[in-house]
Order: sequence, then C-alpha cells, then structure tokens
Amino acid sequence: MMASSTICLLSKASKTKSWLWHRRLSHLNFGAINHLARQGLVRGLPKLKFEKDHLYSACAMDKSTKKTHKPKSEDTNQEKLYLLHMDLCGPMRVESVNGKKYILV
Repeated sequence: MMASSTICLLSKASKTKSWLWHRRLSHLNFGAINHLARQGLVRGLPKLKFEKDHLYSACAMDKSTKKTHKPKSEDTNQEKLYLLHMDLCGPMRVESVNGKKYILV
C-alpha cells in the first residue's frame, strides 16, 4: 500500500513566471491570465495562480491618463490663409519640368 501524501490543489506562480506570461500575452491583466490558465486555453501556460506584486512601468504609463485641453472660447483663425489644407499626390508617371514626381494640391 502507498503511503498517504498531501496534494497541492493550488500553487502560486513565481514572480518571474507571472511577469513573463504577462509580457507574452501583450500585458494582459492577471485576472484574465488566471482565467486562461484555469480553462487551459493557452498551450504551455501552466495552471498556476498568477498575481502581480507591483505595477510594471510600461503598464503604469499605459494606464495613466492626460488632462484634457480647455476648449477655446473664440475662433482664433480669422485671418486669410491662416489655415491651409493640403494633399500630397504622387508618385506621378510623368515627371514635371523640374524632374519632380510629387505635387502638393
């Protein structure tokens, strides 16, 4: 008869393994990574509990928000030719007299 042994029902992923899979899955949040691991939806992803111990700097920058600009109270571009709309066209099959293949319209 075999001796009784304790079975680990839940194991925690190491810090490096957690961040490795976080980066491999395009900085996916850890709740979603745990869901993928439980369901076995990603080949090679170990069935461990993934937790973050600190916020990754790239993720912190991505989650930060900027303040919005105040709307202008008056229209400042009243002068003629203050604002120009242009389009670049080319390359043209036939060169211009100066040998150019692109034009601004």
